[in-house]
Amino acid sequence: MSAAVAIACPADPTVLTAADPGRDRSRLSAAMWNFPGQALFRLSPKPLYKLRVRLLNLFGARIDPTVRIRPDVTIDRPWNLSMGRKSSLGDGVVVWAHAPVTIGARCTISQYCRLAAFRESPEHPAAPTTAAPLTIGDDVWIAAESYVAGGQSIPDGVLVGARSVIDAPLEPWTICSGEPAVSRRPRPFKGRNP
Repeated sequence: MSAAVAIACPADPTVLTAADPGRDRSRLSAAMWNFPGQALFRLSPKPLYKLRVRLLNLFGARIDPTVRIRPDVTIDRPWNLSMGRKSSLGDGVVVWAHAPVTIGARCTISQYCRLAAFRESPEHPAAPTTAAPLTIGDDVWIAAESYVAGGQSIPDGVLVGARSVIDAPLEPWTICSGEPAVSRRPRPFKGRNP
């Protein structure tokens, strides 16, 4: 008879115990964030963006007051999240912030996207998950239902098509799509300096 193997969800705060240097702080902060922090976040009315930003900043996030985050966004570790001016997280976005997640200014992360600041080994499913920082430059738009793998640094001006998987480097100021996402053509934008 074989024993059942339990596979932990990536959003589980105990997944990265060996690789997480702030493990004890993470457990206490996660307990406080899971209740009452996340409950207050989710119950806030849609137009109260500033309230949600203040709540996230209270839990250690570094978010500009002009940021717009919808109430049904899931952020597992807000203390690892930082966002620049006039950026937004759309409905249903999930941010697994096991490592620092940095989102630049004027970025849009569209509905139902997944940002994963960790890496898993496809060759060895039983191998431990490792934390991997995620950086998104300025003026980036990641369209609906896309997945961004940890360890990526998305350069300025990238537009990622819907349902793309970003797990390799992309060229700045390009339109990208696919699984895996690749740069398809330049992204014209009259407001930027060449």
